[in-house]
Amino acid sequence: MNAIKEFRRNTPAMTVEAAEAARAQLMAAIHGPDAVRKPTATRARRLSWRVAVAAALALIVGGTVVTLRDKPDMTPVASVAELGERAARAAETDPTPAPGPGQWLYTKELQLTGVEGDVDRDQRDTWERWTSVDGKRSAWYQDGKLMFQGSAVMNPAELAKPPVTSAGVIAKIKAAILDEDRRGSQELNGQVPTGMLFMEINQLITEQWLAPDVRAALFRALPTLKGITVTQDVPVADGRRGVAFSLADTEARSYLILDPETFRYLGTNSTRLKDRTYTWADGNKETFKAGTVGLTAQLEAKIVNQAGQRS
Repeated sequence: MNAIKEFRRNTPAMTVEAAEAARAQLMAAIHGPDAVRKPTATRARRLSWRVAVAAALALIVGGTVVTLRDKPDMTPVASVAELGERAARAAETDPTPAPGPGQWLYTKELQLTGVEGDVDRDQRDTWERWTSVDGKRSAWYQDGKLMFQGSAVMNPAELAKPPVTSAGVIAKIKAAILDEDRRGSQELNGQVPTGMLFMEINQLITEQWLAPDVRAALFRALPTLKGITVTQDVPVADGRRGVAFSLADTEARSYLILDPETFRYLGTNSTRLKDRTYTWADGNKETFKAGTVGLTAQLEAKIVNQAGQRS
């Protein structure tokens, strides 16, 4: 089942809006409309997952390329608090030099979608993205042409303002979400659901370069969120397996997966738990079935000097 192509069937060639719409439909298949990202032009500061699964900080930024290998002898972590602390310490001790102000984070991600227990591993997409380290611009290739847009990722400088604490970074992310909601749909009534906050953190971890202390604060914050637990031996899209922050609600079961030895980011895994039908802006209705699975795997993450550069 090639769900990525299926979800894109009603979108035009990959303009900015089309790319975002395609990802929005796949997001809805896993989580529903609350997780759908609208085009940047109408949501200038939205912090939401733009990956093609419900499934954000490249923990590996110094020219690192992921080696695909199995890890059969993983050492389990005892609790989600321990996972958060180990991941935070890995972020704090990362020896990679901080990038310069004009540099970009390049990420390459494998995306895989199917039905639980029967994911079609011959149907997959690869997504490449460049995000400026100041968080203001992003870029990707479309039909061989490098496309740019203003980035909707939260300004990393805001999160890095001292003092950097777990409670502080969570408060800033919540404030940004609620500010957008007040200026838009006004559906949240002053409350940010844990699932939405989990997605926003996931986006930052997968797409944005952040200072080590900010990364560490995010990892220490995850165990404090209601419903977040630890799950061992969770697969990502390329077959590697890791230890995960996990969240299950009435709509989906989602995982943010880390390497069990280095505690660096591997990818995401999410399964839809309920059938739901949604009506899109054009009036068309679409039903997404329980058991739809989305996986990602980060294949590369490195700092480069300009958008479009891969090495």
